[in-house]
Amino acid sequence: MNCFGYVLRQSGLMRKKLILGFIKLFSCNGKFGLVTQIVLFSIAVIMFCNILFAHSDVPPLYCLGGGVDKFNVMYAAPSSYTCAVLGCHYQYTVNSGKGKFRLYVLDKCKPGETVDILVTFEKTDTEFHGFQIAAQDNYFNRLIGTFINVGDDEDTQIEAGGRFASHTKRGTGQKFWHVKWQAPPAGFWVANPVKFYAMGVEANNDETSMGDYVYKATRLIVVESKKTPKPQVQPIKKK
Repeated sequence: MNCFGYVLRQSGLMRKKLILGFIKLFSCNGKFGLVTQIVLFSIAVIMFCNILFAHSDVPPLYCLGGGVDKFNVMYAAPSSYTCAVLGCHYQYTVNSGKGKFRLYVLDKCKPGETVDILVTFEKTDTEFHGFQIAAQDNYFNRLIGTFINVGDDEDTQIEAGGRFASHTKRGTGQKFWHVKWQAPPAGFWVANPVKFYAMGVEANNDETSMGDYVYKATRLIVVESKKTPKPQVQPIKKK
């Protein structure tokens, strides 16, 4: 069975088996070019989101609309795919609802510094909400930095080793979340500015893909490199 047929066969299985299909697809070295692999990966993602209509526990990692991370396609957030077009919550276009989905974060930080991020829904009357956030710099949309949970907070969770942060099932009953993001260390080159991509869902909790609004928010932050002090020239004193 070729790689393409293998992934198609996974369309009727649950999340765990489909992820194994992704791994098998990308282990077929030499059989497909990079473009073909991305196309097949996109098809698999579409099938994945069609299987799971309600992601109250954890959203999939591929629906942020943040641009493909060319260094790690398995953790991509393709620019043409969001929660609104993959079949998860597809009735309305992105940002067509009356609510406001916003990110609050500093616009500058130092290497290795941990910054607070407030993710909020405003002007919304529904009881159920969700979000997911990632950070990418300008070097081929590379996922960058590490998201950190705030203390013993049970309303948010960290995914894929800190590449993403999202709501938990308990966290869907509120309109705001607090997460932390740690910038890369001083020895790591950052292609500024870093962009936070976040998708938010305003859901009616009817366990279908209809009647929900999807929102997108972005914010920029610059990771400032430490400035090396200039050596001061001392005047020579005449004896």
